[in-house]
Amino acid sequence: MKTSKLADKYIAKRNKLRNQCTLLRSQGEEGVLLYLDKVEEIIGACDKLLLTWKTHGSPLGDRKVKETMYRTISKTADELEQRRDNLSTDDTLTSLPLIETSLEEIRAMDSAILAEEEEAATEFPSILKLLIKKTIIFGSNPQIRQWWYEVMSTRPPPLPINKEKYREEILDRIEEGWQGEEWAINMPQISNKILHQNLLTTGTPPATRTFHETD
Repeated sequence: MKTSKLADKYIAKRNKLRNQCTLLRSQGEEGVLLYLDKVEEIIGACDKLLLTWKTHGSPLGDRKVKETMYRTISKTADELEQRRDNLSTDDTLTSLPLIETSLEEIRAMDSAILAEEEEAATEFPSILKLLIKKTIIFGSNPQIRQWWYEVMSTRPPPLPINKEKYREEILDRIEEGWQGEEWAINMPQISNKILHQNLLTTGTPPATRTFHETD
């Protein structure tokens, strides 16, 4: 099956699974509701992986990512379909360990994609592009700011000698962006404006700058 078809099939299967969860919630047993919460957690994790893959690409290979998402959602949907007429707390308890295993696999794959790009981003343009991607995917997650400070403090990107004078300006503009209430919306715009300033990516190792996070 072509990878493009896998993505389409995943979306169709996911929508069916989501509808099943909505219908089964009316049964009301606490154990059943806990199970359905986990199923929806699987859906959310797979959707996040799909967004990460679309935004970043995958060092693991497109087919592996899509096959994992489709297999996970299909297996969960088929199991729910088989039990929907007689779904009980006892049934769901036996399924929870499998759900947790699938969640771990999906999250590990998502983390691997992000880690690969983080390691590859060593210069200002690639770091700024990754900052844009992170805000698109994660929104106003404070870990994005923590990641930025860590990168700028521990492995500050090089700039050509004739561009080094712009380093403070770039860092100050990003810092101003963090202070706004809607920084997750504004940061991609700020980063794109900086990228359009023709930052070259060669050079001389810069001096280390110390950052202090704001509360």
